Parts: sequence; C-alpha cells; structure tokens
Amino acid sequence: MVHGDESAYRAALAGALRILSARDHSVAEITRKLARRGYAEDVVLAVVAECLRLNYLDDRRSLDQTIGRLKRKGCGVRRIRMELAQKGLAGAAAEDRLRESFGSGEERAVALAAARRKWKALQTEPDPRKRVQRLQRFLYSRGFSEGIIYEVSAELDALST
Repeated sequence: MVHGDESAYRAALAGALRILSARDHSVAEITRKLARRGYAEDVVLAVVAECLRLNYLDDRRSLDQTIGRLKRKGCGVRRIRMELAQKGLAGAAAEDRLRESFGSGEERAVALAAARRKWKALQTEPDPRKRVQRLQRFLYSRGFSEGIIYEVSAELDALST
C-alpha cells in the first residue's frame, strides 16, 4: 500500500476492531459501517480480509448469535429472518440454520412463553376481546405465523375464562 493508504488502512482497522469489540458483526455489516465512515473500497476490503484472517469476523458465528438472541427475546421465524436479512445474513445457509434452530413445535413454545409474559401485563384490560386482540398484535410484531398466533391466543383466552 502507498503511505496514505497505509494510514487509512490502520485507521479503518482500528475502527473495525472498536466496532467488533462491542459485538460480533457480519461481513456485510462491517463493510457497510466502514464505507459509511468514508473509507475507500480497497481499504475496506483489506480490513475485512484481515479481520476474517484473524477470525474476528465470522458470519456463521454472527448468524448463530443473532438467532439465539432473538429466540431468547421471544421472536418468531419471520422476525428473525427479517433481521438476518438486514445484517446481510440471508440465504440458503441462514435458512438451514434457522430450520435447525426451530425444531418441530419449538416456535410455538417460544410464542407461548412470550405470550404468557405479555398476557400478565394485559390483565388490566377489562374487555376480554381487546385483550386477545392486543396479544395477537404483539405476537404478530414478534414475527410469529398467523396459525401459531391463533392457537396461542385461543389457549390463553380459554385458560382465563
């Protein structure tokens, strides 16, 4: 690299390391962030290559962490798929990993756990119909399918009557 490029490379690498010290990022995320900070494309590519070589960047690790975090938060497959796409982690590998993470009935179990937590907060709503509707909107915003939302909300509504 030329002398000017060397200092830009060092600054970009330092910036990438600061970014990565907070949490894992995907290659696409770190590339976007460095480009947004004004680094030239060749500098960004060199920094990404170095981070990959040092194993500071790993899309598989970032994929697993994102899926795990959102699953613990109580999100469904649709919401997780959307967030993975925003992080540049969409594709066949992401879909396979998502399917592995949610075994049969597991998405329903995650939805039920999230719904139970929300249901407690909704007990102040005097109208039972509105309570169920609010629960359904909550589950929809968390990315669960309509079938799961209906099953879970019907189960909780039946338990409360």
